[in-house]
Formats: sequence, C-alpha cells, structure tokens
Amino acid sequence: MMDPGLRIAGMTALLLISSLAFASPVKVILSTTTLLPGETLRVELDGMDPNPRLRAILAGKSYPFFVVGPNAQRALVGVKLDAKPGIYGMTFKVPAAFPGGRDDLPTEPFMIEIATKVFTIENVNFSEEKTALMLSEHRESALIHQANLYLSRDQQWEGSFMYPVEGPVIGEFGLKRTRNGTIDAGFHKGIDLKASKGTPVLAANSGTVVLASHFKAHGKTVMINHGQGVMTIYLHLSSLSVKVRQKVHKGQEIGRVGATGLATAPHVHYQVFVHGVPVDPKQWVDNEF
Repeated sequence: MMDPGLRIAGMTALLLISSLAFASPVKVILSTTTLLPGETLRVELDGMDPNPRLRAILAGKSYPFFVVGPNAQRALVGVKLDAKPGIYGMTFKVPAAFPGGRDDLPTEPFMIEIATKVFTIENVNFSEEKTALMLSEHRESALIHQANLYLSRDQQWEGSFMYPVEGPVIGEFGLKRTRNGTIDAGFHKGIDLKASKGTPVLAANSGTVVLASHFKAHGKTVMINHGQGVMTIYLHLSSLSVKVRQKVHKGQEIGRVGATGLATAPHVHYQVFVHGVPVDPKQWVDNEF
C-alpha cells in the first residue's frame, strides 16, 4: 500500500500540472483525488482575488476558503468516518450577492473518490464505577461540539502537527468500539497514546485554548483552536496547565497524562477536528495542510 504522504505529494504535483491546462485563469490544486473515510482533503485556488463568501461544495456540504497567500485561498475538507464510498463531484460557489471572481471559477466538477475502508472492531471492558460515567458522555459531547462551532479566519498553526506525547499507539483511529461486550460506542475518533501518569502533554501546534474542563466521562480535557476550522482535543488528563482563551505554542505543556474519565490506564486520547469532523491525526503529523 502506498505511503499516504507520497500519495498526497504525487497527486498534488499531478493536479497542479493538469490545472495549468484549465481554461480558467484560476489554478485548482488538490492534495489528492482519492480519500479514505477519516482523511483530510486540501483544496487551493491560486490566481483569484480573495472572496470571503467563496465555498467548495462536496457531497452536499459547503466548505469555506481562507486566504493563505497573495491571490491564494485554501479550503479543508474532513471526510466523515461513516461517509458512503463513491465518486463525488466537487464544485465551487460564490453567492449571487457577492459575485467577485465568479467568472474565473471552474465550471466543471472535480471528481473526488471516497474509497472503501475496512474497520476493525475492538471491545473495551470498564469497571462498574467507570461504566457509570457514561451517563455524562452525551452532555459533555454536546459542549465539545459547541466549542467546535467557533470559526476564526486566522491560521494559528505552522507546519505539520506533532503528537502530544511520545509513546505507543494503544487505540487506533477509526476502530469500531464496543464497551463491556454489548454497548455500541461507535467509532474511535482519535488515537490513544500510552504514557506514564504525570508525563507532560504538549500542544500539537499553536493555537488558543477553547476548553479546559474537568469532565466526568472524558476526564480532564483541553481543546485548542488552531484557526480556520482546525481543532485538537486531549482527554483523560490528570491535571490541566492552561486556561480558556490562553494562547499556546507548539510543544507547550497543556497538562499531564492521567486516566480520568472513561480510561482503563494512563494514556492521552488525542483527536483532530476539521470543521467539527474527526480526522486521522497521523495524516496531520505526516503532512502539512
């Protein structure tokens, strides 16, 4: 199987060359045309005046563009883990009330394939005391979702992301999980990194803290807004080192490893969101978006 980083780099070069032959003066650069559920697509438009109302449309959903350079704009698309495999046409749209640059946009859709992914099933057993914490999970998830709605136009991150701790992965992204043998827990939407209790947990990249909470099910939790729809979250910490609205830099300590909430041993559950969609953290470590 081809390395995802090589695939993205190769497809970027290929699509850049093909976009030069496009009749429109706007160059469309895609990181790839084939994605698995849980992966991120980068879409760039070069050679067009910025328009804050410009959107990429894929599978019926709309994605905003943000300025990343002179006459250069980028949109990020996170593919849901339960996305239906198939080929979808991606188009570009500017509302009628904001026509700037519309005539330069490509009129033909760019075809994007969402490939089939095989998901591994895993069961996790919890003690009676830990199982009782599940009652708080829905309410806490709603608060996390609410924080994910905040959208800032400035990019606060730089380069690739890093893992918050050094340690083996003990829970892969995209697993289908059950609890206690019978409770459907849905997809595992991040990765679990094993580390000793008290190990410093580091910010995966620069940003602003939007959550620093003592949850029951999620445990002590930090969530960082990196701008332009990108967020990271860190669960099950033993202590917090930051506060809401605090600016943090890549590699800064934000807490310590623990096993609070629905955790059976010390580890960090680390998650990346793109416009509220959980995506594979490894792709953000291996590539620059």
